[in-house]
Amino acid sequence: MNCFKQLRCMLLAGVTMLMVPAADALEATISARYVGGASAKFENTTPPAAFCERWASFCRNREVVDLPITYVKDVIEADIRDQYYMKLPGRRQVDVFRDQGGESHTLDFEFTAVSQRTSGPPYSNSPVYNSVLAGGCTKAATFANPPWVGFIWEVTTPQSPAACYSRNTRAQPDYHAVVTAVDMGVSYNLIMPAPYRMKPGIYRGSATYTIGPGGDFDFGNGVSQLNGNSLTINFVLDVQHAFFFDFPPGSDRAVLEPRGGWQNWLSGGAVPQRLYRDLPFKLSSTGPFKVYKLCQYDVGMLCGLRTDNGDQVPVQLALSLPAGIQYQGRPVERLPLPTGRVQALQFDAVTTTLNRPGQLHFEVGKDDVRAMLAHAGSTYTGQVTVVFDAEL
Repeated sequence: MNCFKQLRCMLLAGVTMLMVPAADALEATISARYVGGASAKFENTTPPAAFCERWASFCRNREVVDLPITYVKDVIEADIRDQYYMKLPGRRQVDVFRDQGGESHTLDFEFTAVSQRTSGPPYSNSPVYNSVLAGGCTKAATFANPPWVGFIWEVTTPQSPAACYSRNTRAQPDYHAVVTAVDMGVSYNLIMPAPYRMKPGIYRGSATYTIGPGGDFDFGNGVSQLNGNSLTINFVLDVQHAFFFDFPPGSDRAVLEPRGGWQNWLSGGAVPQRLYRDLPFKLSSTGPFKVYKLCQYDVGMLCGLRTDNGDQVPVQLALSLPAGIQYQGRPVERLPLPTGRVQALQFDAVTTTLNRPGQLHFEVGKDDVRAMLAHAGSTYTGQVTVVFDAEL
């Protein structure tokens, strides 16, 4: 074989070696939803972790999720990384983005406990059963059901966990165990924004962690058959706000009058300072919404009232809302409403609001009342539509 052919064969062999498949990228999903209510809290909708079947009481008041990480660990009595070793990632900030666009929020996420089911040596010789646990974890639970041994370790400082390592109390200097780790799950803290400050919709985000020596998930030395080199945790938040208005019967018709009625003017009194009507309503809202008006007759930025002869005056429309709702950080008290959806005002919740009172204020000012009285006996009418839009 000549040199050219030898070189070609060596290159082909090199290509074959590079085609060995890489470890998989693993995924897990954490989900929660908000559908309104006085608690103003998200409901966890993540399926329970496998270890909760055995330790239901541990999971009762904790958020948990399975992590699809499996591997084989050779355990010997040497450096702590050669023992049954685990280091978890610290706290992460995760941005979630609304599917409809235009809004994002930040979550804080950290691991508070870890569980695994392991097989290998008899439980009496297991590095995680009759064992001493040291480092950044404390032992919360163990079980032995041959050939399986399982455990829960709680993380002492979830914000920045220290490595945890466990050794068999009967281990001799020549101790050696081959352990297969499956059914990994964790409990976690997920600090989320107040849902009443979020627009309705689906929010998504993710955090990716490396797996392996020196990675975010580090299982020490002697690890083989690791099924992934990275783990992506996906976060899905579903925000559905409760939004309800209740107007008393007859609120579809607002008759504007002076304070105390027309009797004073009919008896020769002064021109009324204004004509007005306040319409009360009850509001329940657990999130932001927009409000604007539409006019049958437009008079500049105001709506108009008109006679059959075409005489017209403007009517001002303003809104007052309960204390739990603000506009640009301020209480909403007689705030004029703009015309048209493009000009709509957005109101933000500072707390959940359930069946609280508000008002719509209609008013014709004194100068326009004087113009109306020049056509005494006429009727001024006009339709004003107030749109409350919670589908932001």
